[in-house]
Amino acid sequence: MARSILLIEPYITITVDNETSILYVDWWGDITRQNVLDGCRFLLSMLEQERCHLILNNNSNVTTHWKATAIWAATVGFLELDKTTCAFFAWVKPPKSNLSPDYAGRLEVKNVKIGIFDSQLAAERWLLVTKQKVKATKDDVVAA
Repeated sequence: MARSILLIEPYITITVDNETSILYVDWWGDITRQNVLDGCRFLLSMLEQERCHLILNNNSNVTTHWKATAIWAATVGFLELDKTTCAFFAWVKPPKSNLSPDYAGRLEVKNVKIGIFDSQLAAERWLLVTKQKVKATKDDVVAA
């Protein structure tokens, strides 16, 4: 999978896979409140630019993070994401995270299906399988 680099910052890299149209958001190192706010702004901007429907948000290289990230994401971040082209958001947890899979079900988003994963591979598989299912459903509708 060939990726185009859209943004590189000391704490975040955003790329897009030209074949699958997955927007990859890779977070690195010690993540502060300001990193979360700026990084999410970058994510939304790149999402608008690329018009992607699939996001892989990878936190596996995060060493420490702003403790209120999950609360901010639930009350602000995902509400903004819900207004975009994103339909599926795969969230790879940081190491030693206590973020539970049922967290996604508690979010008040209407237009984005969120999956929480322990590895990037599992997240990618989920996005690719989901993409195939959506494509097959659309193909069936067109054929009918």
